[in-house]
Amino acid sequence: MKKTSVATKTSKQKTNKVLAILTLCTIAITAIIIGQFLVLDNTTNKILHDGTVINGLNLSGMSKDEAKVMLLSNFQEKASDFELNIKDSTSDKNWKFDGDDLKVNSDIHTILEASQDEDSLLGKETDTSDFLAQFNKKGGSINVSFNYIFTGLDEKIESILNEVEIEPVNSKINFTPDNKNPFDITESVNGKRVNKQKLYNDINEQFLTSNKINVELSYTEEIPAITKEYNESLTKKIATFSTNVADSTGGRKHNVKLALSKFNGFVLNPNETVSFNTIIGEHTTQNGYKPATIIYNGEFTEGIGGGICQASTTLYNALLLSGVRIDEVHKHSLPVRYAPLGLDAMVAEYTSDLKFTNTSEYPIYIKTYSDKNSVSIDVFSHELDYTYKTRSETIDTIKSSGDKVIPDTDRKYTSKVLFKGEYFRISYPKDGYEAKAYLQKYLGDKLIEETLIRHEIYQPQRGIVVEGVEELPAGISPIDSGVKIMYE
Repeated sequence: MKKTSVATKTSKQKTNKVLAILTLCTIAITAIIIGQFLVLDNTTNKILHDGTVINGLNLSGMSKDEAKVMLLSNFQEKASDFELNIKDSTSDKNWKFDGDDLKVNSDIHTILEASQDEDSLLGKETDTSDFLAQFNKKGGSINVSFNYIFTGLDEKIESILNEVEIEPVNSKINFTPDNKNPFDITESVNGKRVNKQKLYNDINEQFLTSNKINVELSYTEEIPAITKEYNESLTKKIATFSTNVADSTGGRKHNVKLALSKFNGFVLNPNETVSFNTIIGEHTTQNGYKPATIIYNGEFTEGIGGGICQASTTLYNALLLSGVRIDEVHKHSLPVRYAPLGLDAMVAEYTSDLKFTNTSEYPIYIKTYSDKNSVSIDVFSHELDYTYKTRSETIDTIKSSGDKVIPDTDRKYTSKVLFKGEYFRISYPKDGYEAKAYLQKYLGDKLIEETLIRHEIYQPQRGIVVEGVEELPAGISPIDSGVKIMYE
């Protein structure tokens, strides 16, 4: 036999399964039909009825043993003169098999033996009705498939398929968020499969009348599982959200942008759950974060990583608008200026996190970007059935108890205050709030559903006024800075 060997193995599980079932059913049907023509004598050796013909051999009146000998002899003789030529006109390749390449199945007698027990071949769930039409069955005549008679021929044909078939190539999405077009989607390539069932049918049809068989490969086109059109449908912008950093200090602005950059190019796969803190890393100078204003114990103060909460809040709101499930979110103890009440997302190492899960069947792509005035997030995925909006509602205002006057014992503000009775304001009192936040679902312009997602209470904040600590010298009055102490 002349052919080119190929190391590459292809997956043809579906076709092979059909052919395997077909071969088994061929044996089963043959056994059933032969069984229908058997009569019992006083021994275990059954006699075949008149008109019993297998592959053109008249076995009428023969015992089981006699039929075995005749079938095996006939198939061996057929093998010695057998010739199979397979042609591929698309590549001008030819493959030839003859008697030297073939071996007759020595277990051919199982066709007769199995007829004694039909249930051993046909399980309760086996349906042979679809296969009957593929065999020449007139009266008591049946033809056994060539690939059952000649062992190893299936493997030889399979090697041809490995050589000529072309695997389909799926389209791929390359997500480069910083490019003008963030998605580069490759073309899919159709595969080429041999119509294996037709090939076997063609060989069997000629095998009934001739030992010289000439067949030609015919192909079907296999569409890739993932096409470019499908991938394009996964890259629609479904949400965008921005917050303002124009009035932030340099360190704080740096931290917001750095934390958000960890999500630039992030892909959230279906059923994947993500922790914000895990992605951005520890809030330390070693990870690039700088000192900036944070909220600690209900007050604004300096700390490493100030501004990270604005990054988590920006992401949180973008995710809400994308229909992503929020698994964990926390409010600040005080209202923040960059998000509506009830729509902030405070994070703190080891204690508070933002966690979320993609419950859709499509991947979600996240792009983050910024300028000197704002930070923004775009979310891409399969187009949503609905659009989402958020709404914040203030239920009650909780009045502040006024100012808190603290002595400048550490002399931090000596350039502002020095003596007792001299005051410098650090911050003004701020009222607290009770608020509710809702997620709204729209179909077009119509509000379909509004769901309460948060009910939060933000404590009021006292104003901070610093007073000097030195005793006034005799005859000297404190400098009036114009600070008016506010009391409840």
